[in-house]
Amino acid sequence: MADSVVIGKEELLRKFRSMGDAVQGASLGRVAMIGGMVIRDAARDNLKDQGLIRTRTLSRSLDAEISEQSATRAVVDVGTNLEHGAIHEFGGTIKPKSAKYLAIPVGSYTGSPKKYSDLKVKKTGRGNLVLIDASNRVQYVLKSSVEIPPRPYLRPALDEKGAEAQQEMGEAFKDIVIKAATS
Repeated sequence: MADSVVIGKEELLRKFRSMGDAVQGASLGRVAMIGGMVIRDAARDNLKDQGLIRTRTLSRSLDAEISEQSATRAVVDVGTNLEHGAIHEFGGTIKPKSAKYLAIPVGSYTGSPKKYSDLKVKKTGRGNLVLIDASNRVQYVLKSSVEIPPRPYLRPALDEKGAEAQQEMGEAFKDIVIKAATS
């Protein structure tokens, strides 16, 4: 059998090397971010669907960022830097930091009860403590702690949209390889 000759072998090898180089380093980070954005957007939708958006602060704080990147690896973290983001995701107990009770607004007063001079503590028939205004209207309920049930929004986003994120990342890789092969 005669030896085969490949015409344009050097050009072919150069294109293969450029394709390998194209899918390393910064390109990995860009592709990982595409997947991270899919998960971030799904988490925002979950917040809205669960009715957890009142001020949109938590939703706006959700972000995707590259936490690790090398020639062969990229990791994107999706989440929030807000403390109350974790309590919604995992649930937990809220306790007062510098007072005996949490003051939960239930009337027309808002913010800290310390800014209202007309409030008085009253014990209800059920033994609960409330703060009432001069007209005897309950403005705050006082609690020593409050249990927040878990209302996950991040993990379900990954579970529901993980395959879509992988597909979009695959498309982005394909585009990078095609561009490298044709340049």
